[in-house]
Amino acid sequence: MKKMSKIKQITIPIRKGVLAFIDEKFDGNSSLVIKENTLKKELVIYLIHYILVKTGFEGDGLFLNSRLLRKNFLQNYKPYLSFLEDIDFLSHLKEYSAGNHSNLYQLTSEFYSLDKEYTTFKITDINLSKKINYDQIGLTEKQAIRNKYCKEVRNHLVKSFNTNLEMDITGATKEIICFDKTKYDANMRTVYQYANKQWSYSIKKETDNRLHTILTRTNNKLLKFITYKKEKLGEIDIKTSQPLFLYIILKTIFNGSMDNEIGRFLKKKLGSALIEKIKIKGIDFEELENFRNILLNKDLYIYLGENVKTKKLSDNRYYYLDKNQSPFKNIYFDSKRDLIKNVVMRSLYKGKGDEVTEVKQLFKSIFGIADVINKHDNLSKSNNNLSNVLQNIEAHIVLDLIAKDISKKFKNIPLFSKHDSLITYKSSIIEVRDYAQIQFLYYTGIDNKNILKIKEDNFL
Repeated sequence: MKKMSKIKQITIPIRKGVLAFIDEKFDGNSSLVIKENTLKKELVIYLIHYILVKTGFEGDGLFLNSRLLRKNFLQNYKPYLSFLEDIDFLSHLKEYSAGNHSNLYQLTSEFYSLDKEYTTFKITDINLSKKINYDQIGLTEKQAIRNKYCKEVRNHLVKSFNTNLEMDITGATKEIICFDKTKYDANMRTVYQYANKQWSYSIKKETDNRLHTILTRTNNKLLKFITYKKEKLGEIDIKTSQPLFLYIILKTIFNGSMDNEIGRFLKKKLGSALIEKIKIKGIDFEELENFRNILLNKDLYIYLGENVKTKKLSDNRYYYLDKNQSPFKNIYFDSKRDLIKNVVMRSLYKGKGDEVTEVKQLFKSIFGIADVINKHDNLSKSNNNLSNVLQNIEAHIVLDLIAKDISKKFKNIPLFSKHDSLITYKSSIIEVRDYAQIQFLYYTGIDNKNILKIKEDNFL
């Protein structure tokens, strides 16, 4: 006789104010009869949690999909949804769409006015627990396939997602208490996933080819609450990563040596026709050397801030006029550096504006080649060719090569990634950084100890 698998005990986070409010509506009872429908208090509470954790948001609105509600909650979910509308927790914004089987709702001010502090609530309903545990790890079938692929190609970066990775739930919850309503609940979903060890990962091969995990989704203000085996973590970041990889690409193409890791990547990614176009376009070698010197020995954003005209308000905020919107709209930044970072990205990726024009004038031949790459047909499925190329080469060098080398050398420490940075024990961070620099030189030919930086402001 086949042994029945044990149903995992589910504990969910819920606002204390919501819990008290629902308990009052049920007059302290576990069930309530409304219009000949018997509603379970436990299921009402879970539905509120489900809405906050599982639904897709559109601005202040959220989508509720009828098919998914039947699958993951109840076949007869409508009385529960109507109850949330009746108590003024949900407002219906948009009618049912036959195309995507979703309705657009909005959580009301009544919901957000309740005590924001979270507590935990235990799910005891057997049928609901079975649905929640339909794959025993809280992942959809599609996500389980994504996880399996990530383990196959980047196991060195996902193998440490286990029970040793923890978040101080109390500290994290207190940290986000002052966030606005949408950010607060979005971050609570992340906290909930840490609390329940719900690890999910994905690699978008057709776009950036980076590894996307809960760490890439975690708000920077919450990173300080994360530990592995109770030890603090640290982060190694690549200085001005995408401009640097643009320089590495140009150096490789124009120095005549393609018989290396970078060259092999470029042959496969760009193709011979685009490489030939780039060579025909040509490069100003003096300009390229100046770009290299700024990247390796100075600070690109400080340099550009000193050489590009910027706009500043009396309250010390910087801004640029976004002419891609109608009507035109000012985009604001807290510092000149933040503005300049944005200008650099717009300069690389087909952006417009006075500041973009000035940056391109400073490095005419480099951005001329950027335009050649961006205009090339059928290079990528993403919105921008150069973005796709730079993110892919960065992911290949940092995540596929250097990170794997680190994992082999340092077998007894955890290793994670967050976009283009690597994360491990804070106690090991200097040793890992120094080894990563050696491997960075090996793969790229860049010998500079200022390239790999230990970020001091996130994992405190």
